[in-house]
This record gives sequence, structure tokens and C-alpha cells, in this order.
Amino acid sequence: MALRSVYTGRANEGTLSTAEANDKLYIVYASGREIVVHSDCGRYIQSIAHAEFTDAISHIACNPLGSILAVAGSHVAIFDLAFSETDQRNGKDIKSAAQPQWTHTSAFDLCDSAADVSACAWVDSRLVVIGTGSTLLLWSFGDGRWTQSKAQTMGGGVDKIATVFGAGIFATSSYNSRLVKVWQLAGDDDNSNELRFQYVVHPVAVCDIFWRQRTSGSDRAESGALSMCALTRDGRLYVWHAVQTDDAARPSKSPYGINFSLAMAVDLARAPSFGESDDCSHRELVAANILTRPFQNSTLAVKPKDGTAIGIISNYNSLPAPGMSEPAVAREEDSDHPDDGDDSSAKVDQPAIPPKRYQDPPDLIYAAYSDGSMSVWKVSSSSDAFTALKPRVVLQTPARETTTFLMPSPQALGARPASSLMWEVSAKTLLLALVDAVGHVFILSTPSQPATSGSEQRALEVRDLWDGHKEPLFHISVDPYSQRVATHSTEGELLIWDSVAADGKEISVSRKMALDGSQIRTIAWAPTESEFIAATNDKVYRMQYSATALQWLPGDSHMPQLSAFDRIFTIPADPVDELAEPNSNRPYFISTFEGESGCIRTWRVPGPSDRIEYIGSSTLSQSGSFDMASRVMPVSHPFFSRDNIMATFDASSGGLSIWGIRTEPEFVWFCSKKHRLPCMNVDMIRYNSIDKAAIVSTEPDGSQTITIWIFSSASRASHYLPAGTIYPRNKTDRVREIRWHLTSYAQTYLGVQWDSCVDIYCQERSLDDTWLCVMTIPAAEFGDDKKIGSFSFTDAGGPTFSIGRQLVVHSHTLPNGRLLCDVAYEEHGELPLIHPLILTELMSWGQMDAVKSLLAQLYDYMRELEIDAKRDVALPIVPLRDLISPSGPGPDKASSLGSLSGSKYSALFSSELDDCTLDSGSASLDFEGFNREKAEYLMERLTEIKVQGISPIDQARLMSIIGTISATQAKDQPIDSMGVRYFNKLQLLELENRRTRSSQELSYRELNWALHSNSQAVLLQMCLQTHAPDGLTWESARRMGLFMWLSDTSVLHAEVEKMARNIFVSQGRDPTKCAIFYLALRKQRLLHGLWRTASTHPEYGKMVAFLANDFSEPRWKTAAAKNAYVLLSRQRYLDAATFFMLSGKLADAATICVTQLNDIQLAVTLCRCYEGDNGPVLKDLLWRHILPEAFRRQSRWLASLVFGIIHRYDLVLQSLTDDLTNLAAEIGVEAEASSYSRMDPLDTELLILYHSMLTHSPKYRAPLVTQAELIAQTITIFECLGAPIMSLVVLEWWRRELYTITKTHVSVSIAPSTRFASSQPSLGADPMDSGTLDMKLFGAFTGFGNAGAKPARLEDSARPAVVHPMDSGMLSMDSFGSMFSTMPKSTVATSSRSQGTPAVAMSESQEQQQQSTPLEPDKSPTANCTDDAAMAVDIEDTPVQYACRTMLALQIMEFICRAKNASKSSAVDIDREKQTIADTLRLPLSIFP
Repeated sequence: MALRSVYTGRANEGTLSTAEANDKLYIVYASGREIVVHSDCGRYIQSIAHAEFTDAISHIACNPLGSILAVAGSHVAIFDLAFSETDQRNGKDIKSAAQPQWTHTSAFDLCDSAADVSACAWVDSRLVVIGTGSTLLLWSFGDGRWTQSKAQTMGGGVDKIATVFGAGIFATSSYNSRLVKVWQLAGDDDNSNELRFQYVVHPVAVCDIFWRQRTSGSDRAESGALSMCALTRDGRLYVWHAVQTDDAARPSKSPYGINFSLAMAVDLARAPSFGESDDCSHRELVAANILTRPFQNSTLAVKPKDGTAIGIISNYNSLPAPGMSEPAVAREEDSDHPDDGDDSSAKVDQPAIPPKRYQDPPDLIYAAYSDGSMSVWKVSSSSDAFTALKPRVVLQTPARETTTFLMPSPQALGARPASSLMWEVSAKTLLLALVDAVGHVFILSTPSQPATSGSEQRALEVRDLWDGHKEPLFHISVDPYSQRVATHSTEGELLIWDSVAADGKEISVSRKMALDGSQIRTIAWAPTESEFIAATNDKVYRMQYSATALQWLPGDSHMPQLSAFDRIFTIPADPVDELAEPNSNRPYFISTFEGESGCIRTWRVPGPSDRIEYIGSSTLSQSGSFDMASRVMPVSHPFFSRDNIMATFDASSGGLSIWGIRTEPEFVWFCSKKHRLPCMNVDMIRYNSIDKAAIVSTEPDGSQTITIWIFSSASRASHYLPAGTIYPRNKTDRVREIRWHLTSYAQTYLGVQWDSCVDIYCQERSLDDTWLCVMTIPAAEFGDDKKIGSFSFTDAGGPTFSIGRQLVVHSHTLPNGRLLCDVAYEEHGELPLIHPLILTELMSWGQMDAVKSLLAQLYDYMRELEIDAKRDVALPIVPLRDLISPSGPGPDKASSLGSLSGSKYSALFSSELDDCTLDSGSASLDFEGFNREKAEYLMERLTEIKVQGISPIDQARLMSIIGTISATQAKDQPIDSMGVRYFNKLQLLELENRRTRSSQELSYRELNWALHSNSQAVLLQMCLQTHAPDGLTWESARRMGLFMWLSDTSVLHAEVEKMARNIFVSQGRDPTKCAIFYLALRKQRLLHGLWRTASTHPEYGKMVAFLANDFSEPRWKTAAAKNAYVLLSRQRYLDAATFFMLSGKLADAATICVTQLNDIQLAVTLCRCYEGDNGPVLKDLLWRHILPEAFRRQSRWLASLVFGIIHRYDLVLQSLTDDLTNLAAEIGVEAEASSYSRMDPLDTELLILYHSMLTHSPKYRAPLVTQAELIAQTITIFECLGAPIMSLVVLEWWRRELYTITKTHVSVSIAPSTRFASSQPSLGADPMDSGTLDMKLFGAFTGFGNAGAKPARLEDSARPAVVHPMDSGMLSMDSFGSMFSTMPKSTVATSSRSQGTPAVAMSESQEQQQQSTPLEPDKSPTANCTDDAAMAVDIEDTPVQYACRTMLALQIMEFICRAKNASKSSAVDIDREKQTIADTLRLPLSIFP
């Protein structure tokens, strides 16, 4: 599984400790009601939970044997290592696995349930001491349970307890006292434990105590064996040696037999800082302690000779009594004195002390300061207990430059030092764990040795941070404007996570909020770095971050009181392109939405210190109720669009509405898109800003499924593509959350949170089941009983989820080393430009110059490259600028866009979609002249090598495309663009048939191209030569659809007769195989002659005699018909149709072909041969049989083919654009109700045929909104197929269409406006917001960047007399929104905003509900061209909305960057490519990462 970061929770105050297992240290602390364990290198090991913990854990104590004691309220639990293997070295089971685990073994409850535990510690493995107020409690373990063995009342409180494990000695202190009490246990097995104590006095109140047990002596209390350290409030550290000597040697005899002598006193607070001699006034002491080492270096780590358990002392009277030495000790008069016991030593079972096994290392004392610096002193052992120790500074680190988030404030700590630990993780590295006032555990590292001479000493470096919630999480929210993350716990605690730069790395640190204890209901991210909006049940707060308080505080007293609402949104008020730059003063809007009434209220926040302005309140004009309302996600730059703010869903009608805002001339909410979903039981909808939606629905069997919908990102109408279905592993699995993530280059992946796991899906380059699961994160990985609480993605794309109270940020690196973004690109990124799919689409769109340019560059690349057949060859990198920049005569090609004028336009945009003829005469103008010789060379080389980036079948398709180009280059075979489309698709079909060993036929789409081609004669010869070299058969003719598209009936008759003759000869001279075609040609006598030669046929005699009759007579016609019915009853359908033809019943024969043989082509061929193209049977067949089937199947291509055969070109156009059900009713065709989608979603060429057919039917033109739907569909499909470059072609055609309409038909006067003052708007503003479109950025209109260049292909005389926006190269967008109704010219400038979209005008004085026109497509079958021209001036730029254009630009740029990095080529200038794409799509450069 991939690496991950686990945020285990902030530490409870005073719970930082260390445990030991396998001679290693483990860092332990409590977070909430759980114990967290990390290894000594900072790796997360385990979270220990206990069901009986109902309160937060207040104290933790660990012993050297690995046991952990935890106190929560009055409940005390003990956790021991889960032993798995036996280690005979120490005679005890220990866990030797790499990751030890702790389990609960025992527990007890304090007698006083109201007791407030203040401290606890282990005395030995069976005895613990617990401080509760002014009472010490001793609890011992025996007979399998814990019992209280002693309760000692004290004169003061107990805030700290430090023990000498196994020695029966411990010390207690209070934060307000100068006295340290040293206690000793004295008693035997028959008597209760007896406590004796003495005082050690300090000049100032003690704030921390700890022991150091040495190994230099052979006895526990021998000289130097025990040291007690005390840290006082003034920052001084006192080290006391506890020694036992004979009476004569004691300078001051203690009644207990142990002397305490002051060995060292160090003023840690006033120690000189790094690089300074004596000035330390700028810093304060934060924490100090002694270096922690594993207990293996102590005598108790060795098994005693008598076999007793390690560290267990059966009779404490066997130990010498503690004593006291100078300085003198004063006893408190009000303290309770323990009874004097017998000081005599008992001669019982004293554990034997083994010889010393380890060299006693010197002590290291550390001190951490408020400026981030640290000092370390080295203290060596002394053999003389009464000799003062001299500490030596061995390490000093300088102050950190940024320490506000690292070192806790001394004022926040009060009298207590910060909890800290230091240990040695390696011979050269020390780690310091430091807990700040809110519980952050910072792990800092520093070299254990000072810097060598001449090198600079490094400051403390942040290595890790242990942070997070203390209660379970239930929600994760990611700020789309920055890298902040909000996590919400079940107890109402909200943490805001910020990424902080520290020592060259980014760490995430949480900040709390102070809201008077109110539980936060929801938040809304503000598009600024320093604030957000938080809402409770009755209030809304504007939260601002306080750097001094290190938390989020309510920052605006003018925040209005809001009424009940379901959702709260924030929307940037700045222009879209300015969102790329962080801005703490960015203005924004706040809107609240109440679903039941549809009421929405809006405020404007001008700046951090400005009063919030109320804009108004209104009700969204929409029928029905809002069952679901959610924020469109994500909304960050560069994907933010004011058209995609909120999504609402009405379950009763299935209406999914997308709402946006307009800010000029007034603030308006409006419905930017409305979709009608199919019937489904919707449970959840997650809509993102590039118009993809994941919809969770419940099936009839109770299981949930997720359907992915790709909506038109360019149209308001209900238009979508079903793009895959995700099924649960088990029917009982439920979807808990769905999150989208967009990479920086607009690739999409989807995260689904199930009950037991999180699945990550990437989109594939197809339109069926297009989502591939690339990562699964099971909850069982974190424990058998673990469940995932909440889920989201970080800004970088890492899956983020909660396990209980832990926040897990999973790496987006897969097990095979690939990143999620890489997989998303590989599965769905842009295809190489020299990919057969791209080349095929370019050819279909008439971009032959671009295809030839790409193939010419491939030729040059292979000619220059020394190709080894044994290795793969990468495709050459083709700069996009080479295809978009002008070419041909003129200035140098490397010139800037603005300097090129009067030259040929780009290869991508120069070709037309009409029937232009491609001949070799233009080869000299085609990019280095790609000719047949070059094509043959490429085909030869491609048969020898393997091309990287494309599959073997795609490489074969590439060769087929090159062959098609070669064939169309023949001088004697000119062919138009439609013929090229047909022939190329035929070549690819034959290649696929050979690969799959099938016999698929061309689709009706390709037959349309051939039907409308002006080069049918040449196309026919090419088809026959290439695909029927041995003669035409019906199978090959049907596969090519020849007799459906051949327009010349004489050629049709000739080819059918040739085919019939070839069938007779090639199929054993059997007349039955070709009889129906001769009869369709009315050549009965010729058929009779063929039967006379077939003497070996079983039916020879009967047929020769029967065909000798005159079938013009009714008698023989009836006889033929009777034979046909007999054959029909015997299911010999082809023979029955043949006899119907013989009887003259053409209609019956055609009906059998359609209904029984399912062969529409055969029926049409018989009719066309028998009675021509205008015969009644053919018309009846088309109108009564084929058209109803086309409408039932919702096949636009079949319908358009039928209308093309009968030369109804107006209906051809309508069949491509209109609703087929409505069209069928309009023309009187009875069709069954269809369950098919409204528009065929798998086609990208409907628009091509529509444009090409306009010249055949000048009286009909679909409304612009319908054309916009076609464009939207095409762009969406190309995005799904990984071909965004093709979308550029579509967008350019749309620009030409609008330009042509306005230039040809519109002559309207536009009032002068400042927005037309400049010939080119600034790229820094969103064209949607500015209301202008710069047509100079498109080659089909004017010269690139040249304001004075004339429009291409138009004469000056075509210009209207009255000046309008097109004269300046711009299209007016002042009245966006009138997409769905044709408006009179007079209303264009005044009422377009109010007539097209449901909107709400925000009023400050009153709430007003406005009724609006439903968002429905134009139902009229025809549209007036003049009206369309007027709409072209006012129509919103819907097919090229900002989000759509941004997505295309980023995907194209990602391919360029990755291709350049993979090849390490210097031929591509990334900056120039960005500029080219930005200019072409009218986008600011700030969108690019």
C-alpha cells in the first residue's frame, strides 16, 4: 500500500511519556480517549482504545517492562505488550515483531469516583502510586486483581510523581511548593506497605522532577547510583545525588541512611544563547529535561539470580533508609509525619545485584527556549558523591527564523514547563518531542554533535508534527481557494489545517476556533487566505485568523443575523483571472439558501475591515421544490465559473438545475443550465465545475449504483452523455460520500467512499463504462473493526479520510510507483497529434492540410532518425504553434502572431467543411508537399518498427490513413472531402474486420458522406479497386453500402449487372444466387438463359420451363406469386422475394427484405433498379418501413440518409438537429415510442454534415440554440475521447458560423461603448464577464493580432453599410441569456437579460419572487435566418464557456509538457505554446500551472 500520513490527534496535557519494547523506546501520549504510540523514529504504530473510557485520558505512566497505565476520570486501565514469540534471553515472553502491539489486560476504579487524579507513576511492575489532590494512593496487583493498599494524606497537593522503578523510592512535588518529598516504601509481606518521607528544599517553587539511575556502582544506593533532578520556576536545574555511606563518612547523618547532596545547579534560563556571551533577555525557558535512554542500560534490565521478576522487591525493609545531607532540610510543621518504623534491616530475600554489564554513559541535559534555540549540557559521572559536577555545554542551536507555530508561549504554559522528551535516534541525531499549549506534538531534530570548525551550526529542524482531533471526525472539507482543510468532530470541534513551510518541507498544522463553546453547523470558505464563514444553529460568524492567539476568532461584529437556511455559499467578487493570485483583501459575496421556499439572500463583503453590505433577498423562480441543493465542486481557479455555483434537484420532476450569478448591471441569480434526468431514485448528486456529475441511485433490489454523467459544458438545454456506471461489490454496500478532484491540467478522478473502503476511479478514453478503479483503500488496513468516517481530496489530490478521530492523508502514489495524476493522464489525457483517431477526425472535419502537415513531419523525423528495428520509436513532438500559426508566403514563420498578415491561415483552421476537391495540384502548398512517395516510405518503415504511444492496431490504422491520403493524391482521381471521409472510414473498417475476423458493414453515417459526395465516380472506382479486386459481390457491396449512395441510376444499373454476373460465375454458376438482381433489372430473358446453362442444378428442368412463360400475362404473374407464398411458408425468404419480383410484386419483395431478411440495402437496391429513384414503392418503403425504424431507434444518420435519397435536404437538416419524435409527428410518420436517448451521444460528425448540407437547403437553418447543442455535444465527446485539439476545430467553426451570420444578415446600430474602444480586450479579464469576444484571435476572421487585416474569404463589398461589432472584430455580449426564444430585433438591446433565463434580482427593500420562462429548447421546426442573425449578436458564448475553454487549454498543455519532458527536446518552447493556446481560446495565462 502507498505511503500515507496519519494525524493521530493532539496530545492531552501532561500525557507525553515513553514505553519500551524489544530494547527500544516508543513515544506514548494520550489523545482524547485513546493512547497513541509512535516509534523512536516517529513512525505511527498504534492507537489503543478502551471501551470503558468515557472521559478523556488525563494521565499516562509507563514502566520499563512496556506496561502502560492510563487514567480517565476515576477509571484506571493497564495495557501490556501482546507477546507473540518467546525470547529465552530474558526468560520472558516479549514481542519481537517489527511493530509491537499493546492490549488491555486489567483495570480498576478508584474508590472515590469524584477524585481528581493529578499524577501517577509505576513503583514496580505490581505497584502504582496515584496522586489525587492531597492524597497518595498505592494500588497493588495480586491474585489477578488490583487492590488499594495504602492511602496517605499529605499536607499539600501532588502535581508531579517521579519514581525509581523497582527501588521503592519516589518523589512528589507541587507546582506551588519549594519542597520535594522523597518517599521510601518499608514493609514486608506480612505487614501493609509503610511510607517514609523526607524533604529536599529548593530556593524557588519546583515545577518538574525526575530521576536518573546509574549503573556505575554495584549497589542501588551506592555512590552516584541515584540522582534526583529538580527544575524550578526560575529556570534552574538542581541535581542531587542520593548515596549510602558508613556513619563516619557522613557529614550530616540522616535517620534513614541515605544522604542527598547537591551535585550541580545550572541556571538554564540564563544560559548564553548561540553565538552570544551573556545576553539572554530575548528568550525564555520553555522546556528542560534529561536525555531519555532505553532501560536496558539499568541494573533492573537484567534477570536476578534468584529468578524473581525483574524490578519486584518483596521486602522494602531490606533496603537502606533514605537520608539527607547539606543543605539542611526544614520540615513543614503542618505536614503529616509517617509513623517511625523499625529502622533495622531485615535479612530477607534481597535480590542479588548482578555485575555491571554496560558502560554508564554521561548524562545529557537539554533546555529549549522560546526563540526556537536549544542548549545541551554534558554531565559525566563522578565516583565521589560529594564532589560537585561541572556541566559542559556540548551543543547549542541558533534561534529559528519562524517560531510562532513551534515553541509554546511561556504565558500560555503558566507555571508549568512544556511537556518534552529527548532521545537519541542514531549516533548522530537527537530528536526532541515538544508539546505546545494546545497539544501539538512537534518532533524536532538536531545533530548530536556540534558543528565542526568552519561549518555553520543548524537550528532545530521540524521533522514531524503529531496533530489532530481528540474526538471522532464526521466531516472533511477542503478549501478550493487554497490548501486549507477543515475537519469537524462529533463533539463540535472544528480544526482548520494550514500548510506551513518549515525547513524546506510543508507540514500541516491545525488551528482551533473560539466560538463561545457553540457547536459549528457548517462552514463556507472565503476566497481569501485569512478568513472563512462559520455558522451555528442560530448565528453566522466571519472568522479571521489571529497570529498572536494562534487560532480563529470572530472578526466582524457587523455580521448580520441570518434566518433559517439549508446552505451557505461564498462567491468571489473579483474577475475570474485574478483568483490565481492570493489576496487577503479580496471582496466576495455571501449567499444563504433555504430549500423549502427557494429563498436566497446575499451580502457583499468588501474587505476585511469593511462593513458587510446587504444586497437583497428573493426567491428562485422555479417550479417544484428543491429536494437537494449543494455547492458545485470544485470552484477554485482556474475552474471557477460564475455560471456554476449551486446545483439543485427536484425529485418529483427529475430536474437538475445549475445556478449561477451575474454581477452587472445588478446582482442576479439565474439558472445557467437545466437537465432532465431519466427516471431514477436519486440518493446523492455531486456536480463539479466542468459539468460532470456522479449520481447515486437506489435500484429496485435495494442496491446502490453510481452513474457518471457528462453534461454539455456549452449548452443550457437538457443534454448529457451517460459515461459509465459504478457498481458496489456487495448489494448491501452503501455510498457514504463522493468527491471529485481535478488535476492542475483538468484531468478528473473520482473518489467513492463505501462502508468498508475508498475507491479511486479515473476516466478512460471511451464513452462506455469509462471509469477505471485504480486504487482501493480498505478500512480493514487500519484495524478489523475500523470504519471510514469522512472522505475528501486534498488540494494536491491525495485521498484524505478519517478513521475514528485520526485523519489519514493517503499518498497519491500507487503501489507501482505511478501517481494518480499520471494514471489519469495515461487513461484520459490528450492523444498524440499523430494518432489515428486524431488524424481520422481531422480528415472528417476537412482539415487535410493539418493531416498532411503532421504526416510530413513524421516523414522528416523518420528520415533523419537512425531507426533500429529492435527498439521502439517515439512519435515526434509537434508544437501546437506550428499548426495554429500562419504558414506560406510572408514573414518568417517564427515571427510573432501579431506580425503576420496577408498570409495563409493555420493548418487547423484553413480547410472548409464544404465539398472542396483535393487534388495533387495543391500539393506544393501543403507543408513540404506530402506526396505518394513519402506515404509509401512511411508505410514501409511502419511495418518494420514499433511506435511508442500507440497500440499495434492503432499503428495499423495509421498505415491505413497514410494509404488513404496516398490514394487521394492521385492526379487522375480528384476526390472531395466527403469522399475522403467515406473512403478513410471504409479503409479502417476493413482493417478492423481483418483483425477481428468479422464482416461488419459501414455505418449509416459513412453512407451519408458518400451520398452527398460530388466525387462518386472516382470514389466508386477506388472502392472497387481496393475492396473488390476480384469482382463485386452482394456482401462486399452491402459492406460498402454502394447501392445506397450511388446517385447515377445508369451507373447503378451497370454495377448491379456486373455484380450479378460475378456472383453467377464465382458461386458455381448457380442462377438462384443472382436471379433477384436480374429480375430487378427487368432482364428475365437473360436469367432464363443462365438457367439453361445450369444443367446440373436440381431445379434445372422446372425453372427453365417456368421462365419460358410470358410473365406480363396475369396468369403467370399469379403462378409466380403462388410460388413465392409457398417459399415464404418454407422460410426460403430470398427465393420468395425472387418470385415476388418475377410476379411484378416489388412491394412484397421489398417488404420481405426489410422484415424477414433485415436487409434494408437489398430492398432499396431492388426498388431503385426496378423503378428508379422516384418510384412509388421506394417512397413507400422509405416512409412506411425505414423511417419509422430510424425514429424508433433514434438513429439520426439513418433518417438523414433516407431524406437524402429522396432529396429532401430540409428534412436532412432537421433530422440532424431536431427532436426526432417531434419530427416524426410533424411529417406524419407513425413511429413507436422510443426508449433511446434524445440525441445520439456517440457521434462527433453530425455537425459536419449539418454544415455541409446548408448549401443544399438555404431555406432552412436550425436555431442557433440547436446548433449550440450540437457543438456542445461534439466538444463533450471529444473531451471524453482525449482529443481536445479537435474541440479547437469545432470552436473555430462556430466562430465562423456566427461571423458569417452577422456579416451577411445583420445590420444593426450599436451605441458606442468603451468595451469596443480597444481592438483587443485584455487577456486578464474573463471574456464572459467583459461582454466582448476578440475575433482577431481566430484565423478564420482576420489576420492574427493585426487590427487592420480583412476577414478571410469575404470581399469588402459584403460588409454592411452600418457599423456593428463585427467590424471591430468583436461580438457584443451585452444581452446574454436569450438562448431559447427568437427575439425581434427591436428587443435585442433592451430585454434579452430578462427573457431568456429564470433570474432573481436582489432588492434591498423587499423580497420579490419573479416568474421566468422555462428553459426549454426551441420547438419550432424552422427558424428565420434574419432572426438568427440578430441572435448571433446577442447570443451568449455558451459553446465556449470559460470552464470549457479552460479545460481544453489545460489538457492540450499537459500533453505538450509531458511530451517535451519525455523526449527532452528543445524544439518546443513551453512559454510560446502557452501563449498560443491562451490566445486561441481567449484565456489568461494565469490558468496554466
